[in-house]
Amino acid sequence: MKKNNRGFTLVELIVVIAVIAILAGAVGIAVIGYINKSRRTMDVDTAKQIEQCYSRAAATLHDKIVLRPDYTSGYIVVRYDTVLNSPEVTIEDYAFKDLDGVPASKAHPDYFWKIEYDKDSGRVTKISLTDGTASGVEVELYPNSDDYISGDY
Repeated sequence: MKKNNRGFTLVELIVVIAVIAILAGAVGIAVIGYINKSRRTMDVDTAKQIEQCYSRAAATLHDKIVLRPDYTSGYIVVRYDTVLNSPEVTIEDYAFKDLDGVPASKAHPDYFWKIEYDKDSGRVTKISLTDGTASGVEVELYPNSDDYISGDY
């Protein structure tokens, strides 16, 4: 009597399933890394937009004789839930008006934007993300963003 060997054995099926699971795990880890890197890249792009908005706001305020901005602090710390003045009073109000409010970080939604600027001209010198604590994390996004995008911070 001849045995009909159609199909796969249980061992072969288990081996195939194990190989597929290992490959899916490796691909999943890579995809998560790419997603995180794209979020960090979006944060850097947002920082550049903030810098451009601040430059325009500083130029606008300097052109107005009545409104001379006060740059005495040299930096501000804002988060997406910061309430802005309307009508505009400070340089932050003018700058973030172009962005329809303070944007949230894509990679770190609860972090604060720390924007440092020249006290005389209002020109942005550095933008970083900080967790808001005194001894916390601060990651530079503008002008040097390479460490942040690569995740080496």
